[in-house]
Amino acid sequence: MGKAVLISYERNGCEMYYEEKTAEKPEKWPANAREQILDTLCECVEEFKKNPSYKTREVLLSLTCEHDLNLNENSGLVRVTEYEVGILNFLYLVGNAYQISSLKTYIYNIITQVTRLQKITSWFNPVINCDEENTYRVIPYEQGLMFPLRLYHIAYQKFTIEKNKSFAEQLIEIVEETLKSCQTEEEIDTLTHSYTSMLLDISNMHGSKREKLWEFTREELYKLLAIEAKLLRMNKQPANIRPVKGVLMMMISNFILKSRNGYNNDYICKYLPIEVAKSSISNHQIWMKKTELLNDEREKKVIPELFEDMSWIHYDWIKDIDFFETRNYYVSCFSKSINNSHMQDGYGECLYGYKNDRIVDLIGPIGLYTLTKKADADADLPDTMKRPYIAQVITFDVLYDIEEAKTELQYLFSVIDMFDLSDNNKKMFLQEILQYWILSVKDSKWKAERERRYVIFLYDDYEYIETELDDTFLKVKTSLFITPDFIIGKNPSKWEIMRQLAAKRKALFSKEYLFCENCLMQDHDVAIHEKPEKCPICGSKNIRMIYHENA
Repeated sequence: MGKAVLISYERNGCEMYYEEKTAEKPEKWPANAREQILDTLCECVEEFKKNPSYKTREVLLSLTCEHDLNLNENSGLVRVTEYEVGILNFLYLVGNAYQISSLKTYIYNIITQVTRLQKITSWFNPVINCDEENTYRVIPYEQGLMFPLRLYHIAYQKFTIEKNKSFAEQLIEIVEETLKSCQTEEEIDTLTHSYTSMLLDISNMHGSKREKLWEFTREELYKLLAIEAKLLRMNKQPANIRPVKGVLMMMISNFILKSRNGYNNDYICKYLPIEVAKSSISNHQIWMKKTELLNDEREKKVIPELFEDMSWIHYDWIKDIDFFETRNYYVSCFSKSINNSHMQDGYGECLYGYKNDRIVDLIGPIGLYTLTKKADADADLPDTMKRPYIAQVITFDVLYDIEEAKTELQYLFSVIDMFDLSDNNKKMFLQEILQYWILSVKDSKWKAERERRYVIFLYDDYEYIETELDDTFLKVKTSLFITPDFIIGKNPSKWEIMRQLAAKRKALFSKEYLFCENCLMQDHDVAIHEKPEKCPICGSKNIRMIYHENA
């Protein structure tokens, strides 16, 4: 990219009006590790656009799905340029268009790191006799970032400098102060869209160490959603009309379901039989059953049964809930019970482990939108073109306690109740969002499995690639079993997995890390002070440090 675009925009309803300013690539670009990664990301998204596949997706996501805090080297020139801001805006738009949630959360993480780095850099001003004021500010961010990203930057800056309130409290304070200064309907509309977009974006967190900032308590979340309801009301946007309805349902369900058990702080694993582990290395597929074919005969029955006795429900608008499925669901069942002999006996002895929910972006089928040229479009554009996207996947820990499920549902009821809707519209909103919940509660006899579920939403008449569908399974091409974060058990495909992971580690190497020869785990944090005696995952003593010269 020789030029990047700084984008500011206005909205009128669902229409967006962009004001573009071109930023030239600065000399000596890239001048630091961050700029190098952004350049590479631009190449990767272009390749995914031209050749959408599970392979190009894996390459792209390998850059965005960071977990360890000390993963990347931050060497190079300390600077933020307009050109870099233009790239962030471009990648954010690509993340929206292609529905790549980890690309957007990666951008928010960059903003977090740069904002904090600028604060630290400002501490050196007295040493270098710099008398400038407010040197903690990142002016290119303030002037050029798209509004959702800019709002996040300002809130995080306030949080990291003042350090007297939680991030949620600082975010609410910034929004309230901004709202007081809004003098026109357009300004309220811009603030509403920015806040809604930002909350939706960070609700797609994958549970990495870098995202702890977004793990709001349910008390904080309630206050954040109350601000959302207030902004929509002031902006005259009904919560039950698309696209707002869909955005709210994804945002609310993401936050509530992911906040179970204090958010996901455990490793996640998939148990496979030997024959499946052997075939997965050649067919590169994950097979997911239709929900009615799962091994629990009471699947999807627990939540509807809770509504048969309404004595625990204290809202008059909740009645006669229809649980009829509105989509086709396919479920892939993982576990948070690592190296469990009961699970190995029941599901297979080959364990594939993952540090976080990057699984979401790797198992979602790749779909293709067909875009049709508008009458006033550039004559050189084709009449139609295909644009790839990643299908929606939701994830959650399964609940096995009925009382805990009731408490969570009561919380959900209270959230819906604060939006400006009629009783009937509140009921319809609840009825639709419960589609996200119906697969998330099971009987207590399954508790030992500590199941973490990934539910794929498929729609009729949508075009998907590298996807097969029969009477039993949805089969999706994926790199999930080629490049896991670690493996345990006698895996017949271990040597091929080792080869693939070695190539990936070499391509992405930036800092030293601990490597386990037994389970193939790599960890950039555990040996930050001293090398441990054994692997923190499998317990093997066959571990070593990997440095640049032996990577």
